[in-house]
This record gives sequence, C-alpha cells and structure tokens, in this order.
Amino acid sequence: MTIQGAGSARRSRARPALWACLAAGFATLFDAVVITYAAPAVSSSLGGSTAGVQWLLASFSLTFGLGLIPSGRLGDVYGRRLLFLVGLGTFLVGGVAAVVAPTIAVLIGARFVQGLGAGVISAQVLGAIQDLFTGTSRLSALAAYTAVGGLAGVLGPVLAAALLGLFPADTAWRLVLLTPLPLVVAAFVLGWRGMPGPRAHAATSGRVWLDLPGIVLLCLVVVALTLPVVEPGLSGLAGLAVAGAAVVLGLVLLQWERRYARRGRLPLFSPPLVRSRGFVVGNVVALLWFGSGMAAGSAVTLYFLQSPALSALVIALVFAPGALARLGGSLFSLRVVERLGSSVTVGLGLGLQAVLFAGLAVAAPLLPGGVLFVVAAAAQIGLGVGGGLVEPVVRATTLSFAPAELHGVAASFLQLTQRLAATFLVALATGILLTSSGVATAATLHAALVTCSVGSAVALVVSADPVFRRAGTRAEAAAPLRGGSRTTARM
Repeated sequence: MTIQGAGSARRSRARPALWACLAAGFATLFDAVVITYAAPAVSSSLGGSTAGVQWLLASFSLTFGLGLIPSGRLGDVYGRRLLFLVGLGTFLVGGVAAVVAPTIAVLIGARFVQGLGAGVISAQVLGAIQDLFTGTSRLSALAAYTAVGGLAGVLGPVLAAALLGLFPADTAWRLVLLTPLPLVVAAFVLGWRGMPGPRAHAATSGRVWLDLPGIVLLCLVVVALTLPVVEPGLSGLAGLAVAGAAVVLGLVLLQWERRYARRGRLPLFSPPLVRSRGFVVGNVVALLWFGSGMAAGSAVTLYFLQSPALSALVIALVFAPGALARLGGSLFSLRVVERLGSSVTVGLGLGLQAVLFAGLAVAAPLLPGGVLFVVAAAAQIGLGVGGGLVEPVVRATTLSFAPAELHGVAASFLQLTQRLAATFLVALATGILLTSSGVATAATLHAALVTCSVGSAVALVVSADPVFRRAGTRAEAAAPLRGGSRTTARM
C-alpha cells in the first residue's frame, strides 16, 4: 500500500471510531453534570442526609477510577471494541437501576455501577485516540472530546432544570437520570461498527496482569481518606483510627506494588510511567486542576440551588455561557498553543482558575445573594475558557511521556488520578459547604472556594516543572512531522 493509501485507510478507520468516542463521552459527561442539579430533588424525594448527598455526588468518580486501569490494559492487548461495549452495557444497567431506585442507598449503589462502566468506556476512548491519532491530529481529537464535554455541560443542566421545573420531585430526578441512556444505546451501535477490533497479536500475547489487588487497595485508601469528611460522627479517636487505617493501607499498597513488580508483572504504578518525572508531574497538575474544578462547581451550584429566589432553570441558563466558553476554549486551544506555546497556555488557564476561585471566595460573604449570583455567572465564563484551554494540552503533554505499548494504561492512569482526586475534593468541598446542618451559607461557600483556589494554585506551581514544560515544546515542534493532517480529526 502506498503512503498516501495508508494515510487514507487510517483516516477511514479513525473517523467512525472518533464518532463513537464522542457519542459515549457525551452520554457519560452529561450524566456526570446533571447529578448536582438532581441532588436536592433526590434528597427531598428519598430523604437523603448530608452524608447521603456527599456520597451521591462522589460515588461516580470513585468507581470510575476503579474501572480505568484493568480495562485500559485489556484494551491495549485485545483491542478497544469489546471493552468499549462492555463499559456501555455496564453503564446502561447502572443507569436503569438508578432511575427505578426506591431508596438513596440503592441509588448510590447504582451510581457506583455507572461509574465503573464510565471508567471502562473512558479508558477505551482515550486509548483509541492515542492509537489512531498522532501530532496535531491527536491534539485536535482531544480538543473535540473536550468540546463534547463543554456541550454536555451546556445541555445537561438546562435540560435537567427544565425537567425539575415541570415535574414533581420524585418523577423529575428519575427523568433527569433517564435522559442520557438512549444516547448510550446509540454509542453502542456506533462502537460496534467503528471502534478498533481485536489486535492481531492478542492470541499470542499471553496472560494480561491487571493488578486488581493494587487497584482495590488504592480505592480503599481514598475511601479511608474521604470517610472523615463525609461522616460527621468520625471525629476524635474514631477519626484518628480511620486516618491510621489510611496510612496502613497506603503502606500495604506500596509493599504489594514492589512485590508484584519483582514477580515480573505490570503493577498498577507501572515502572516506566512512575519513573517518568514528566508523566508524574502531568498527573499532579491534572488531578489538582480537575478535582478543584469539580469541587468548586458542585459547591457553587448547590449553594444557589437552595435559594428560593432562584429556580434550577434560571441557574442553568445563567451558567450556560460558562459551559459554552469551555466549548469555545477547547476548540481554539490548538490555535492558542500555536501562538503562545503549551506552557504559557496551561499557565494562563490554571492561573485564571485560581484567581477566579479566590475572587469568588472573597466575594461570597461580602455581596448580597443576587449580586453574587451575577458575579459567579461571569466567573463561570472565565473558568470555562481556562478549562477548555488546559484540558487537551495537559492531557496531550502528559500522555506524550508514555511508550506506545502503554498508551491505554497511561490514559487510564491519568483519568484514575483525576477521578480519585475528584472523589475526595467533591466530598470535602460539599462537606465544608453543607456542614452537619445540610444548609449552605456564605461563610461555608467562602471556605469551600478557598480550598479549591489553593488546589488550583498548587497545580499552577507544579506545571512550571522544567521537564513538563520542555515536553510541551517538543510536542509542538514535532507535531507537523509526526502527525497526520488535521483532517484526520474532522468529522
């Protein structure tokens, strides 16, 4: 086959796969953003406590991380299609169970199942993009995926708020959680036809080591760290006991990983990745940026949802320009990188997020509710632009440190760290916001936003690491030589 023919065949395979990835990404991201709007109705309908609301908001991210690494490794060896379809099926089962849940405990359990399915899906989405795209085409594909998240961020809250306003609480939140499920079915059909199938070497590749004990231990560490901020009864000696358990579990995890690696198997913390300073730095930047953003978004939305003067639909519509700004930022991220460079682009996005969170924290106790709402809506636009610029660049730079045979593992690990950080920080921020009374105040919003601002500021400092900055510069210089044309990512 000629070089031109090979490039044409590559584009013909990549385009339908990208459509499948974007459809699945939209469905899972839509589901993730609407839960905050549905939470008050769920609490009213099923009688959820403050801890129940915290677990409802954090549960999805915890099992999202649990499903990432094993499915990423299986996808690396056996191809993306089977794992992609399994993830969609799992997500669909959990979604149906959530819609018909009779109690908040059952609903939280269903969200755990959905999170697991979403993790399996996401590992294949990012792995497929790594496999099928290179250079500027890869950055364009990642930007398209980010843009889909921005579109879900616009449509999800508006549609959820409309349903919450039109129907009684017990019916409305069920309709909200039902909404993305038809698109999951569509993504299943697209994935069946478009995602890459089994690899030619899969039959002779031998056993695949998944390090399930390491994954479970890591999630137990996160749960142990999260429990004290979710359960108000865990204070004093009980809190110290839980903290001690987290330390012990962490030490056990380290020992297990060393033992697993000595056996010649691939541990959760893959040596080629954790020994890469740039990959580790990129993960720290991504987890702090993502976790802080998720936590602040949940806190701000919950704060205004309790106001009798504001309906959910008004909040969704006024905050919609922020999601559109994220969409625009992601679509123009490649142009900004070409003009300013990846390091400056990331620094601008992270700095903007830290400053806006700090500004909202200062404004919360000083401004009347109506004025604060307008200020928060304006801040959402800046946060959207910053997030749209940061996400594809941080992902592309971080994953550039991964060897080809670990594309799926690296993409999964990056998502794992982000989701586990979101689990902890969302629970922490909502716990600070609601306290034990379940009522948010301007003072508690201030404290929650200060926490998120500090996380963003630390991410900005870490992103200045020389190795990480040089990797972004090298990727920009090599992109025209390594990558296919930008048309590969066009739809």
